Amino acid sequence: MAANSDLGAVVVVGGCGYLGSNLVKMLQAESTCTAIHVISRKPNQNLYPDVTYHAGDISDGQQVADLFNKINPRVVFHVASPKDVARETESTCAFIYTGSDSAFEQMPGVKQTEEISKLYTERSKGANPYAKTKAIADAEVQAANTPPTLTTAVVRIPGIYGENDNNCIGSILDTIKRGEHNVQLGDNKPVFEFVYIQKACEAHILAAKRILEGRLTGGQAFFISDGVSLPYFDFVRKLHAGAGHPVAPDQIKIVPLWLVVGIAQLAEWLYWAFTFNTKFPELRSRRIRYLAGGCQWDISKAKEQLGYEPVADQDAVLKKVAQAESIRLGIKN
Repeated sequence: MAANSDLGAVVVVGGCGYLGSNLVKMLQAESTCTAIHVISRKPNQNLYPDVTYHAGDISDGQQVADLFNKINPRVVFHVASPKDVARETESTCAFIYTGSDSAFEQMPGVKQTEEISKLYTERSKGANPYAKTKAIADAEVQAANTPPTLTTAVVRIPGIYGENDNNCIGSILDTIKRGEHNVQLGDNKPVFEFVYIQKACEAHILAAKRILEGRLTGGQAFFISDGVSLPYFDFVRKLHAGAGHPVAPDQIKIVPLWLVVGIAQLAEWLYWAFTFNTKFPELRSRRIRYLAGGCQWDISKAKEQLGYEPVADQDAVLKKVAQAESIRLGIKN
């Protein structure tokens, strides 16, 4: 492996999603990135100039192999990348996979390190299919490390927030429009991790550079976050306040978590019965149950080995994001 951090030609699989498109944007500012290719099932949103987009199904091994042989990427990023094809493409040196906080067992009250975290397996009880899939991929990417042919790393991220975010920020601020921003589900005691979108992208690029420089032992996973653990609805209310709609403690309406889980399960059953499992309710029971567990991470390993630094002031970033998004979404003070 060449001991330099030149990114060369890069492939971002899933580069039209929120994280992927922001990663593409950051890569455009990297002087050593000679070409950016995006593989997406439907590359019709979040498109940038001077980026080559390929419509492709990553489950089609031959199609992906043909693309990789044509592109000859030095670095492959992201969620659903076909690691086996990357391994067989001689030009590919670094493979960075995006892990998820849903992929391993919750340990309430324990600040998890990479060493003590426990990934779900196919036999894990209580884990939903998505969590198991992410966990299996996480483990497989670490195991696929075969230097100097291919060096792999997993960048594990929690909930992402940032500008132009219709998922996390959009749904949270939308409760203001509905007059529901004073509602809290559960006792709000479990703590969680969050990460600013720019820092999540930065961590991926840092991992790739460390691999290309020969300064990182592959086959490892890294926890990435803002380095701040806080209850979920504390995070939510900071965004509401930043958007100009603070909620005082005496205004909070608490709904028992067990009640919300029951309602969600009933809705899921009704959707299953009347749509033949072709549609799903917005409120999912697995998401509600997640609020009961929480996650707390130690990001020391990422700091030491990747040179990662979280945001200096999460409160300031949340306020900035909330103000910008409230304007974009038309939320009046």
